[in-house]
Amino acid sequence: MKKIVFLALMLVGSLTMAQENRTERPTPSVPLKYSNDIVIKPESGVDQENVKLSVAFNGWLYAAYSTKDSVTNAGGITIRTSRDNGLTWTTIDSYSLVNIEYPAFDIVVAGSDTNNLTLYLVGVNHNTVSSNYVIFVDRYNCLTGTFISSNLNMDKGSRTIYDVAIATDYRFPAAGASPYSIAVAYTVYSSANDSLNSIVSIDGGNTFTVFENVMATGFYMRKLSLSYGRSASASNGRYFAAWELLESSMARNGHIYTSRNTYTVDGVWNAPLNLDSVSSTMINLCRNPSLATQYNALDNDSGSVSAIVLVERDYNGDASDYDVLGFYNMRAHYTNYWFRLDIINNGEQDFAPDISYDPFYNNFLTVYYDSTNGKLPYIVNNMNLATPSAWTIVSPQYNDVVGILRKPQVEINPVLNKTAHVWIQKGSSRGIAMFDAEYNYSGIEENQDASLFSDDQLYPNPATDLTTLRFSMNTDADINIQVYSATGTLIESRTASNKKAGEWQESFDVQHWSNGIYMITVRSNNESITKRLVVSH
Repeated sequence: MKKIVFLALMLVGSLTMAQENRTERPTPSVPLKYSNDIVIKPESGVDQENVKLSVAFNGWLYAAYSTKDSVTNAGGITIRTSRDNGLTWTTIDSYSLVNIEYPAFDIVVAGSDTNNLTLYLVGVNHNTVSSNYVIFVDRYNCLTGTFISSNLNMDKGSRTIYDVAIATDYRFPAAGASPYSIAVAYTVYSSANDSLNSIVSIDGGNTFTVFENVMATGFYMRKLSLSYGRSASASNGRYFAAWELLESSMARNGHIYTSRNTYTVDGVWNAPLNLDSVSSTMINLCRNPSLATQYNALDNDSGSVSAIVLVERDYNGDASDYDVLGFYNMRAHYTNYWFRLDIINNGEQDFAPDISYDPFYNNFLTVYYDSTNGKLPYIVNNMNLATPSAWTIVSPQYNDVVGILRKPQVEINPVLNKTAHVWIQKGSSRGIAMFDAEYNYSGIEENQDASLFSDDQLYPNPATDLTTLRFSMNTDADINIQVYSATGTLIESRTASNKKAGEWQESFDVQHWSNGIYMITVRSNNESITKRLVVSH
């Protein structure tokens, strides 16, 4: 029998049932445009699940998802990468083993030099025959796509590993980290108690030597989230964690706890705090936390680090109405002053919140699954959270297909300073990993009438220095050529009068263009063609 451990914790802020307002969120008048959804890798006969995304400093994308073949009872993980902002994907690694499943994993890419760019994957290997669990951390060379090593392998025997998470500070390294640090956290079961543990590498993932027990309890811990936080006043940096604590092994909902390093990323963790006690209408009704913390060289308006934990809240306690709510702390690196915020709180069924931080615009980025309407909304709020429950809608639905969706995730592309998204599109029985990105082609038509032009071609694409657009004109006409950046900014414009029918070409020197996606449009009269160009130096 599991022993029961009670923790009495003091938090600031409350919201009673009488104070709670459930409102409809307005829709934006002009949502940003998104490109068509992209299948990361079509596969037949396998179920793709639990997709993860990480974006490198140079905009290279890395996606991983787990697979399950119900016929062969083989489970696996596939890792793919894209160097053209998600238009095309190639496989880095893909493996599948009989009687093995990977119930939890996470990825992160680290490094500010292409030659030393490294992908880290932390995963749980579960043998379904022997019931043995192993936690591992694998490293991949991002430039070559080759496997480097498995730097951490912990055999937990029959102790169930429920969840794992990984985070890094490479963009704003903490004091003492060389060249950066990597943190791993995991929840593990035993008959005596459950525990949440962290392991940290302060030498760029070469060795994981700092082990800390964050919490041990007679209750049951499941899903967790891990994030790095830093500001001007907290330049040492901290790792933050949020996790579920359930009162029984069969409980649908439970409590949400959080903790952080006390002083340094490899230091001890503070005593865990019970977040859902902030609001009387959330106590023991929460699950599936997602955590994001401010990380940059600035202080927020409170002179500290902003932190947000989002959760699913079971409003009636009977699974008939899940809302996406959360908690925020404006002085997270040194206080326990947490308050409640609302993302969506109405009669819909809303699930699977995911939140990230954008250090360029200093915004929190949030997505979730609106299952009532089959949508994936994307919303933002500034790090200062002047109005914590008033979020700006960027897109009410960035996915193209209405249907059953799972596990959405949002990450920032630091080259374009726009978001990239992954999620699982669920069919009648199998799931498939999908991708889309926040490419706003303001004023550019994506579907064109090609009666004036034919045989248009842009090569090479992606381009590093020079690219040439070739096209054939069916009639004599005046031609205007315009090049737009991914943000809709006009980069270049050319005009040619009285072009004769026939084959023509225009070359573009892109050596000094920034990495990213551009749209080249050729117009004449009321007709045009548009080609998408990827620049990757």
